[in-house]
Amino acid sequence: MTSLVAVAFGLATFVLHFATAGGYGYQRDELYFMSCAQHLAWGYVDQPPLIAVITKIAVFLFGDSLRGIRLLPAVAATFTVLLTGRLARRLGGGLFAQALAMLGIALAPFYLAVGNLLTMNAFEPLLWIGAAYLFIWASENDRPAVWGALGVVCGLGLLNKYSMFFFLGACIVAIGLTETRRVMARPGFWAAIGIALALVAPSLVWQAQHGWPQIAVLRNAGADKNVTVAPFTFYVQQILMMNPLAAPIWIAGLYALFFTRAGAPLRWYGFAYVILSATYLTLGAKVYYLAPIYPVLFAAGAPWLEARIVRFRPLAAAYPVLLLLAGFAIAPEAFPLLPLPAFLAYQHVLDLRDIKMERHPEGLVPQQFADEMGWDTLVKTVATVYAGLPPAQQREAAILTRDYGQAAAIDFLGAKYGLPQAISGHNNYYLYGTRGASGNVVITVGITKAKLQSEFRDVRLATTYRDAYLLPDFNNLPVYVCTQPIESFAAWWPVTKHYI
Repeated sequence: MTSLVAVAFGLATFVLHFATAGGYGYQRDELYFMSCAQHLAWGYVDQPPLIAVITKIAVFLFGDSLRGIRLLPAVAATFTVLLTGRLARRLGGGLFAQALAMLGIALAPFYLAVGNLLTMNAFEPLLWIGAAYLFIWASENDRPAVWGALGVVCGLGLLNKYSMFFFLGACIVAIGLTETRRVMARPGFWAAIGIALALVAPSLVWQAQHGWPQIAVLRNAGADKNVTVAPFTFYVQQILMMNPLAAPIWIAGLYALFFTRAGAPLRWYGFAYVILSATYLTLGAKVYYLAPIYPVLFAAGAPWLEARIVRFRPLAAAYPVLLLLAGFAIAPEAFPLLPLPAFLAYQHVLDLRDIKMERHPEGLVPQQFADEMGWDTLVKTVATVYAGLPPAQQREAAILTRDYGQAAAIDFLGAKYGLPQAISGHNNYYLYGTRGASGNVVITVGITKAKLQSEFRDVRLATTYRDAYLLPDFNNLPVYVCTQPIESFAAWWPVTKHYI
């Protein structure tokens, strides 16, 4: 019965994500990662290399359609749910506890959102709970193979997102604060650390060789882009991000880890939560950076709740139903469950646009949806300008964009219009350079006229890029045609550099 319930939850999670994967459009970062996949390297300006490799594999196996690139994130979401249920069982939970833990994670708004996009965040929760699960297993049986598997998973986590360093650091400090520190005397523990560091070492070497651009990205984002919140707001948004009705589960998990005998073997994880959340608050990190830590808390809290509410049958029956209803009530705000017109109508009932991770003014839809829209409009706008150039200018024309999303959209969607590959000074596109462009004719999107006039004598406004669903900061962007360069394009190129 337990296996059947787990399979049912896993299948439902996969179907939910895969069925909705076709809307609303390619997300900004998905387009960027498809570009990075064409330039495989040990590192990138703003991320480690794993997401580019995953994207390369996804496109090769399943194609570059929305469902093709979003299949693996749906699989990751499925296994995150399954592993949460498995851990709840390992911590003493019965069928009710396992189902409750899996339901809580499956319908948490953050997990609904990331399970539907090809981003690093889609794989981070699975890697974090996978590392925690393997550590529990390894500490119990001390098998070299399990320690080795732990090292590989931690290494993959580091290659997926450098935030894994913060998670592992918090865990190691937390382990040292509890009786679990006995495992630090085992060779397997240090072997796992060695394997993880060996796997991530080439990426760190790449970062060092390029002047640690990831640090520049984080510093600039913290200063100019990310929303910083007070501690109270930080934790309130944790509750919202995990579904307010699910809060009793993971809060019970913290209580069980800190104050019950059954939670003693995993008490270090409770300390890790406190350490990591305090670290992120101190650094002014985005609220969602803490989100991957919650599956273990759900797995620990569900058995504690099960022991207390199953005797009250009406409550035991009502709570999962209410959790399910709340999850689906919030779901349209997290991922494309509804067609766009229906979502706009639904937004009059539940509008969460005020909850923002970045300092952009509000648009018609939340940022996570706005980032999936307007790409066809952009490419058609640029293609119209390009087609209006004399043939001699078309042969020389380059397309320079303000950010990597615009550049990647032109690279991905522009071929059918005969557009050349785009160039940009934003993040890893800056390292691609001018791609051989002469600079004699440049079509620009979103670049200020003042910056362009430092390189070109003739800067002519051709049109304006508009789309109703874009955020204001990305809308009504000027499209210039620039000619008569003042200096060589390569010499001017550093002016375009923009790491954020």
